[in-house]
Amino acid sequence: MKKLVIAAAIIAAGVGGVSYANYVATQEVRAEVDKQLALVSEQTGASFNYAELSASVISNSVAISNIEVTSPEGENIATVEHVEVTGYETDKISPHTAFTLKNFQFDKSFVATLPADTNAQLASASYDLHSSLDYDEQSGNSDIVVKLHANDIASIDMNMGLANSKALMDASLEISKAQQTAGDTPLTYEQELQQQTLIMQAMSKLEPRTMSVMLDNQGELSTLLESELAKQGMTLEQMQMMLAQQLQQAPVTEEIAQALTDFAKGLNSLSVSAKLPEGKTMMEVNQQLMMLAGQPEELVKFINLEVKGK
Repeated sequence: MKKLVIAAAIIAAGVGGVSYANYVATQEVRAEVDKQLALVSEQTGASFNYAELSASVISNSVAISNIEVTSPEGENIATVEHVEVTGYETDKISPHTAFTLKNFQFDKSFVATLPADTNAQLASASYDLHSSLDYDEQSGNSDIVVKLHANDIASIDMNMGLANSKALMDASLEISKAQQTAGDTPLTYEQELQQQTLIMQAMSKLEPRTMSVMLDNQGELSTLLESELAKQGMTLEQMQMMLAQQLQQAPVTEEIAQALTDFAKGLNSLSVSAKLPEGKTMMEVNQQLMMLAGQPEELVKFINLEVKGK
């Protein structure tokens, strides 16, 4: 019995310690978030208010709920149900970082003020966004994921695998630290140019390994496409016929042409994936692709291109 009491006390102390650490972290994060939002408000004139903010030292995450964005005149612009950042650290690139945004939506009164040619369906939709970066410092490999969902309309998921990304990660971290050191002081033109050069040099060393894009119908993709085509005086059937004619002359394989045709008819999903050769930088891959532009069969083999549509 005594051992159980001691164990319970240790657990309680641990939970209490974590709770206190979360409380302290939340206060520190709140101060930093408020500071950054104040800077954005100063630059844009928009105001940002949120109902709740919390931080977790265990998952190394920050969550903000029920965000409201208002114009300088006090009119509602947009709302965000939830934002969460996980894994971000100021002094190193974390093995896993993620950003999640749930239910971003423009206010109806704001949508009414948009230009007449704005797509009302997209402007009125709610959006979810998720992005993540998995980084292995030892190998230099990175995996990037971006998922954007226009709820009830369509979604697009993108994945990219990169090798030799250490130089880019180090450059990003160096720039982040420089910006933190500068604080509210704007960077000089020379400093900005140095940062841009640093990023460009690092990107030239990247080796793309895998890429994939998936477009998926979430219910109203055909309606969206039809409304956009109508602005150009074209029907969906006319677009399908025009695509078929263009594919007959386009330098693509029969398999790819069929996949694009199937997607144009079904408007359910379209996926494109590639597995690129190892040891080649982005520039080297692009140069080889240009050389193979008129040889669709060889191009498909070179990057292991696969296209599916339905």
